[in-house]
Amino acid sequence: MNYSIIVTFSIEGFHNWPDAKDVFPQVAFLSDRHRHMFGFRCYAKVTHTDRDEEFILLNRKIQKGLRIGFSGAETNVLEFGSMSCEMIGEWLLESFPDLYKVEVWEDWENGASIER
Repeated sequence: MNYSIIVTFSIEGFHNWPDAKDVFPQVAFLSDRHRHMFGFRCYAKVTHTDRDEEFILLNRKIQKGLRIGFSGAETNVLEFGSMSCEMIGEWLLESFPDLYKVEVWEDWENGASIER
């Protein structure tokens, strides 16, 4: 059998897509810095049913990593700059080797899934 655990959380943050105005003029506003409640689903493999990784501790570790890596002027708001959801997910997979899949959502409406 294969086992995984999943942690889910939301963090307020800002980002932008500088080229949006040129690539998709219909959504040129995405070129400007804008806010989202970024949603995260992070998946980690475990080897048995008695929790070799604790949900709460993994969740805290990932959120701490994001806050250290992307803290803005306000401690609780992250600054992702021009990173897309895909780029943020890739950063998480590179920063947390226990993860094998990450979903990054904008306001739990649109998002990306990144897997090793």
